[in-house]
Amino acid sequence: MKYIIKNLEQLDRFAGFLASTLEKSDVISLVGDLGAGKTTLVQMVGKHLGIDDYITSPTFSLVNIYESDMPFYHLDLYRMDDPDELLGLDFETYFYPDGITFIEWAEKGADYIPEDIIEIRINVSENHRLIEIVENSKRAKEIKGGIDENFGN
Repeated sequence: MKYIIKNLEQLDRFAGFLASTLEKSDVISLVGDLGAGKTTLVQMVGKHLGIDDYITSPTFSLVNIYESDMPFYHLDLYRMDDPDELLGLDFETYFYPDGITFIEWAEKGADYIPEDIIEIRINVSENHRLIEIVENSKRAKEIKGGIDENFGN
């Protein structure tokens, strides 16, 4: 199932259901063009997980860390030219976390990205966004099932 999102209220509702399904050690890859709403989704999920800080895109710093009940990591690899740049970032902390990690432009991390990453694709149309959770792992299927039960279009 793909989720049709027509406005920010629906995106916030989706983010709430997504947040309720996430568990410690989940790593989520957000795939979508510039302006698709990846950072906005991360902001909304963070709010639902109790993060009071304003979540910003870590485009220039590569990673932002937020505290709530568990660590919340937000990476943006858009400006990264070489996957080996992750070696100076202590990437294992974020890719095998003691909390939750969201990665924008994860494909730039090449072979360093965990195999069981949960991929969420966001496509923009004229009047809506289409969100898809790729069922490429057991956790992705569990998350999708949890959202399917609660988020109807």
